[in-house]
Amino acid sequence: MEALTALVGGADLVVCGLDPARQANDWPDEALPPSFAGVVVATSGSTGRPKWVMLSRRALIRAAQMTHERLGGPADWVNPLPAHYVAGLMTIVRAVVGGRSYLAVSPDLSDLPDSDGYLSVVPAQLHRCLDDPILTGQLSGFQAVLVGGARLDEGLQARAIAAGVRVIATYGMSETCGGVVYDGLPLPGVTINLDDDSRIGLTTPTLFDGYVGEPDLSAAVRQGSTFYTNDRGVLVEGRLHVLGRIDEVVKSGGVSVDLAGLQGLADQFFGDQVAVFAVPDPIWGSRIVVASTGPSWPTINDSLAEIVDSAARPRGFLALDRLPRLASGKIDRTSLTERWRNNGELD
Repeated sequence: MEALTALVGGADLVVCGLDPARQANDWPDEALPPSFAGVVVATSGSTGRPKWVMLSRRALIRAAQMTHERLGGPADWVNPLPAHYVAGLMTIVRAVVGGRSYLAVSPDLSDLPDSDGYLSVVPAQLHRCLDDPILTGQLSGFQAVLVGGARLDEGLQARAIAAGVRVIATYGMSETCGGVVYDGLPLPGVTINLDDDSRIGLTTPTLFDGYVGEPDLSAAVRQGSTFYTNDRGVLVEGRLHVLGRIDEVVKSGGVSVDLAGLQGLADQFFGDQVAVFAVPDPIWGSRIVVASTGPSWPTINDSLAEIVDSAARPRGFLALDRLPRLASGKIDRTSLTERWRNNGELD
């Protein structure tokens, strides 16, 4: 907190993102540009190797200002998220920039205070809170509860709204200083662009300076003030609907299968008990697999059989006590793929 207070006041450099669970050699050998002043955070690594993202002092401050413009002004911030990732980091930045207080709480929100400020959570945390009447009541006291890190299921959002919780679904990433699209609408100064493949581009003053030690990758995704994501989307009356990742469309038996759409159907039936992913397969090209913490394989297949094509039907099953998640709340599909190799069952 003290380091970030210094940063927005003009300090030269703060490095954030050194998750204690990571090995020291995760940090790249390359030196930071001598002119860089800001924060370095790691991406979540939800689909592979994490990258080190340089966020300038200017971008961080502007990101905080844009959020407060949309929310109606600064307020106190409460944070149950890891501060070494961008979502948790930005709660601190917003508090500092807005001149308000910041409070870190437990990830399970067991020590959540009564507050009329702002709160950032991931969908799994929101789901847990809505199952607890006391926590639900506390959530309803916040001016806004920002939900990011993963797709917010419409049913979960409807539950929260019905309980009087003022939830806002945010969309963004480490490379944009966190969420820059709130409930499908861009923040002030942000433009949403879609290319011919429906790939989402975000033009924003909060754009990162590049990846440490990876100039070619930086140039491939950052053009001018626009960041080209790996997500697909559609604009409906100016509101962005994220369809899923570009790489979540896989070929199974020669047929394109949208894993994000299939996950959405699984969420409707089973909530957060089932994760859908794909693994390489010599016959199918990609084999669709489901990991479950509750519903059996026959139950899942019976539920999906009448509404999905044969190619999209799961042909592998992984029973787990819990779904592996990253600190951001996203499903750790890299871990699921590894567990499948060791413990999966074939159809």
